[in-house]
Amino acid sequence: MAYMGNRDASKILIDGIEILQNRGYDSCGMSTISNKNVLKTTKYASNTTCDAIEKLKSNYLNSHKNDHIGIAHTRWATHGCKTDENAHPHVDYGERISIVHNGIIENYREIKTFLLKNNIPFKSNTDTEVVANLIGYFLDKKQSFQDAVLSAITQLEGTWSFCIIHKNHPDEMILASNGSPLHIGFKDDEIFIASEHTALFMFTNEYISLKNGEILSISKDKINDLKLLKKVENIPEIAIQKTPHPYPHWTIKEIHEQSATLSKSLNNGGRFSSGDHLVKLGGLDPYIQDLNKIENLVLVGCGTSYYAALFAKYLMNYLNCFNTVQVMDPIDFNISVIPKEKEGVIFISQSGETRDVIKACKLAEDLNVRKLSVVNSVGSTIANMTGRGVYLNAGREVGVASTKCFTSEVSVLTLIALWFFQHKKNNQSSNKATSLINSLHRLPLYTGVTIKSCENTCKTLSEKFKNTKSMLIIGNGLSYPIAQEGALKIKELAYIHCEGFTGASLKHGPYALLGGEDNIPVIMLLFNDNTKNAMINTGEQIKSRGAHIVCLTDDENLVKHFADDIILIPNNGILTPLLAVIPLQMLAYYTSVNKGINPDKPRCLAKTVTVS
Repeated sequence: MAYMGNRDASKILIDGIEILQNRGYDSCGMSTISNKNVLKTTKYASNTTCDAIEKLKSNYLNSHKNDHIGIAHTRWATHGCKTDENAHPHVDYGERISIVHNGIIENYREIKTFLLKNNIPFKSNTDTEVVANLIGYFLDKKQSFQDAVLSAITQLEGTWSFCIIHKNHPDEMILASNGSPLHIGFKDDEIFIASEHTALFMFTNEYISLKNGEILSISKDKINDLKLLKKVENIPEIAIQKTPHPYPHWTIKEIHEQSATLSKSLNNGGRFSSGDHLVKLGGLDPYIQDLNKIENLVLVGCGTSYYAALFAKYLMNYLNCFNTVQVMDPIDFNISVIPKEKEGVIFISQSGETRDVIKACKLAEDLNVRKLSVVNSVGSTIANMTGRGVYLNAGREVGVASTKCFTSEVSVLTLIALWFFQHKKNNQSSNKATSLINSLHRLPLYTGVTIKSCENTCKTLSEKFKNTKSMLIIGNGLSYPIAQEGALKIKELAYIHCEGFTGASLKHGPYALLGGEDNIPVIMLLFNDNTKNAMINTGEQIKSRGAHIVCLTDDENLVKHFADDIILIPNNGILTPLLAVIPLQMLAYYTSVNKGINPDKPRCLAKTVTVS
């Protein structure tokens, strides 16, 4: 976050990084320049998971009040441990410039070695201080501020977005972007800079974005020139709440919001045409002829988005939309695995800024592969790179562990599957498609029912499981990606080792974990569908090994002879397994709370993963 104007910069910087803190952080800081050209920097690492912003709020007025230019940053440790010294901003060895940085400098070791040979000292172990000192090195070569920054950047390899200030240039700020977003907002004679346009919304609704590889010197007297040179965008209206009131945490608030967010993802029914119930997607409809050529589809996502893609793969195969459907982690997406003909890729990312997904999207762009995106953040990098896709419309998600965006991703990917089905079949109806559409229409209502019916049971079970070291979640068919997503939530929120498996895979190793003193609980997703007989057999085998079994089911008669605890879920046709993610989210949340963990800010995790 950065600011230049006539107001107290420090207050605006604090407000900005408070909005950005949902991206995750373990340290933070700010630098400002006084009207006497004094560069002042204050920064802190967190003692607990995330308390650095509170430290900064308690102390920033002592040094930064009434300065009119400044930069601030929240950091996740990538190079260098969580310490005050490693926190951003970083100043050069001559304490002339200060810099904040998102991204990773891949060749920082070589540059640091060069600088050390030139007797340039370092205070931290970060790649960002290397950039600061490299700029300082060129300043000592009598280069101007702008030239020194340019000379330094030409030496760098990696990804970055930089905001840089110089104490002798209090009316100027230099910005640079390479593979990491940076947005500039304007209001009268004020300039606001942020890595996410959400942080600009409380100050202005107009902004421009730096292009990849761009370096820009800005000042208040250049505002009108910038508006003429670059396309001015409007920030989408987002309701930004600073607290989760009346809920104790954002995570449980967002779990409870899922009925409403699913309605929004379905555009309250507006993504279906009236009468014939055909899916209408404004982000795809203009490209019907081109997208209809896709026969071999790849879905690319990380973490929660990966599991949403796995769920969608089952549905696409169920509808027979494509010849082949693959799901890939972006790290595995390369030229050797991309289908050689009639290919297309869907990139899935809640933030639209996931670094590894962006790299995969760039490869698809270079290879001229048809691509579209499913993202939540309007105007994000991935949305802009693909140019076509479908937004989640789930609203801002603050909790680091995704909840409402997972169910919204699944619902939107289901819409996309139906969209492709109807256009490839010339709008012919089928029992499968009709049944799936009906399940989608019921989904928001049944989600609300599930939230209300399962919460107390999840609270009770969380007391049983808070001291558990390990858990298994079992599901077949469409329940398998739900088992994996549920296991991820328990790892993220409750810090309990948990794995999702198919029922058949237990006999190939995981059965060794059952029985004995460390007998671990098993959660089974068992529904009245074509997987039930195999899952009942698995449940009986698990029970014979003495495990504690929790069954999530739509028919308790299927499981009551072996289940120790039962959570009932309403039957919603083929989408019934999706409802099972809600009690899994709640179990993870309440176990986290019972263990004294802050569920909104899991350790070592970031909401927006902008590094590789």
